[in-house]
Amino acid sequence: MAISYRPLWIELAKREMMKTELKEIAGISGNVIANMGKNKPITMKNLEKICLALDITLDKVVEFRN
Repeated sequence: MAISYRPLWIELAKREMMKTELKEIAGISGNVIANMGKNKPITMKNLEKICLALDITLDKVVEFRN
């Protein structure tokens, strides 16, 4: 199984929000955004920050694909 952050990118597009804006409001680093862009795993703490900043659940951030 592979990690995909596609649900998050869709959510950002719906909100007309840029990745840089997410970085600022969630308090995450540019490296985290870069890793997500490559579908690499990030820490649960960073996932929590994103969920809290956007007021969404984890299933709106990440999915597992075959």
